[in-house]
Amino acid sequence: MRLFPIIILALILLSAGSSQAVFPPLPVDILNTSEKLVGRARIYSNYVEIFDAAQRRKGAIGVMLVDGLTQLFLVQSDGEKALIGWAENHRLFDKDGKLVGFYQWTPIWSYVYDKSQKKMGKAQCLAYQGICAAGVAGYLLGLY
Repeated sequence: MRLFPIIILALILLSAGSSQAVFPPLPVDILNTSEKLVGRARIYSNYVEIFDAAQRRKGAIGVMLVDGLTQLFLVQSDGEKALIGWAENHRLFDKDGKLVGFYQWTPIWSYVYDKSQKKMGKAQCLAYQGICAAGVAGYLLGLY
């Protein structure tokens, strides 16, 4: 039973303070259809930050509980942190509810498509695939 105190300590450390202090972000390259690096994502335990190729922060996507259901919301990293869109069922919408495009993921790759189903790019989202894929879609489809 020597593992029990270690398990309790690990749980306390995980629940204390910021998750960023315990787990560093997982970097992800955002690629266009020509396999060119066009942006980056940093995956944290509760949200994903999006950056352009010059490492300027563009925005973030996170999960919020609304009416008992979880929803994904995209926020721009301007001074006002304006809401720019939301995601649901592999579909991406702008802030007014207009369909912008689609995203799909496998255990290794996340793919982004515009409204006409034309492939726009991909990212290797190995953690939090749905949130990462929706954030990458927001970037590749021009919401950020």
